[in-house]
Amino acid sequence: MQTTNPFYHYTIIGAGASGLWMAYALYKHGLLKDKTLVLVEQDSQKFNDRTWCYWAKEELYPQPLADKVWHYSHNAHITSKSGSIYPYAYYHIRSQDFYKKMKGLLSGCENITWLYTSFENYQQNPDLSIKTKDSSWKTERLFLSALPEREDIFSSKRLKTYLNQKREQHILIWQSFVGWRIKMQHASFDATRMTLMDFEIPQLGHTQFMYELPFSDSESLVELTRFGEAKLSITEAEEILKNYLASKNTSFEIIETEVGAIPMTTHFDNKRKTLDKHENVIYLGTLAGAIKPTTGYGFKRMAKYADDVAKALVSHSAIPTTYRPWRFRLYDILLLQILVAQPQRGKEIFKTLFKKQPTPRILKFLDEETSIKEEMMIFSKLPILLFLKSLVRYFIK
Repeated sequence: MQTTNPFYHYTIIGAGASGLWMAYALYKHGLLKDKTLVLVEQDSQKFNDRTWCYWAKEELYPQPLADKVWHYSHNAHITSKSGSIYPYAYYHIRSQDFYKKMKGLLSGCENITWLYTSFENYQQNPDLSIKTKDSSWKTERLFLSALPEREDIFSSKRLKTYLNQKREQHILIWQSFVGWRIKMQHASFDATRMTLMDFEIPQLGHTQFMYELPFSDSESLVELTRFGEAKLSITEAEEILKNYLASKNTSFEIIETEVGAIPMTTHFDNKRKTLDKHENVIYLGTLAGAIKPTTGYGFKRMAKYADDVAKALVSHSAIPTTYRPWRFRLYDILLLQILVAQPQRGKEIFKTLFKKQPTPRILKFLDEETSIKEEMMIFSKLPILLFLKSLVRYFIK
């Protein structure tokens, strides 16, 4: 498809979660009243290719996005009789619902153009120009949630420069998962309670757990997740899932299958708190460091980052990054080092964490909103020698 406009004020590459949040933020803050936006997306038809979850004290706007909300967790039963995760709730969003909702909201803006093609490259000489498989144009500001097809996210020189990286060595492991949305013949679930991590499965030399999100007493997402250098294969995952579901003592049918892998790494941490207000190439999503390295969660952070960027554009101020305080980056590095060197210890760490700490405090910590005092309370109950050895290894490196 050829674009009929040789210039757009804003260009967004990729219309996944981070790209759509950015488009919505530009629209919500009035930046598209007299300026144009083009969204470049490779697939013209988005299907339910994934699910997103997040915890928060209130649902992300625009509501409603979530198709299911839980206020109780089986994990929280260890420290709370009710199993409540108050003041948080846990939200589940089907990607197809999200795409439909966001595109519906954006359809009311005449200044938005959609291009379904593959992104090839961009250049600044001196104007910023975009090239796709079918067309090219100039733009005032480029938002990138995806790199050109031939550019690797871990070796891209332009991305490393943007993140202000030097010669640091970054740990990389994968959060790989295989999940089934299943329908049981008989009631097998408590639809009011979800399970974040169930480690009572074979570890097989890795750190792996079951994740259970019940939508009714007979329907649930049951997902096997592995943290490790080796990605989970579908064949081995299916065997573990079958054995796990056999304990329910009833037959089931698979409605949907979800397979994926998320990089767990500090590689995308930005060392700068802000960018110059005239910066015209801004990264989004995974590339911008929106995914927390030790959890794989990023949906809520993508929404907040898009909103923060749009506010900065409105006020003509310095553009924020997803910069994280040094101590939280260190905590992530220490855990990732342990999961690489001694993956069999992951089960012990996470089980101890949920056994010794209230789940709301854990969620607050993972949101990087805890105080140093709260963090000391958390680490004092963990296998401290293991983390001290990891700290020594960090400084030696």
